[in-house]
Parts: sequence; C-alpha cells; structure tokens
Amino acid sequence: MDVNLTLTAADIAEILEALDSYEYWELGRDLPRDNGSVFIPGDYLGSADPYWSTDPTEDEAVAIEAVGASRRLVSRLQDLLPDRPDAG
Repeated sequence: MDVNLTLTAADIAEILEALDSYEYWELGRDLPRDNGSVFIPGDYLGSADPYWSTDPTEDEAVAIEAVGASRRLVSRLQDLLPDRPDAG
C-alpha cells in the first residue's frame, strides 16, 4: 500500500534523527556498536573486519536485516531533502 503524505524538510530531518536513534538503541542493541554507530557485515572498510570475523547468529541475522531495511528507508528519505547537493 502506498500513502501520499506532505512533509517539510524539518519533518524529514526529525524522522531521520529518530531512525538513527532507533537503529542504535533498538534494532542494533545485540550487534556490535562503537562511537554511536551500529556495525553490520560490510560496514567496516579496513582489511580485516574486527566486528564480524564469524558468521552472524540467527538472531544477529534478523537484526542485520532490520538495520539494513532501516538504512534503505533513511536513504530514500535523504534523497527527498532539498538541500542535498545532488537534489534537483
């Protein structure tokens, strides 16, 4: 189901901030966290990922998928902000 909704840039910014907190405090509570960030496999850009040297457990895999879904929503919302350099 699609819903049409009018939001201001300030509304979107507030939702983005809420999603960031939700990722850290709820979705990522059982995942590696450091300095305000949740780390899922593929996040670490170094040569050896210090957080994911083994495969995720089943519970971690569920949390990883939830974090990924939240991040995809964040990306879609960020694309709507008018002050993005690539926004047309």
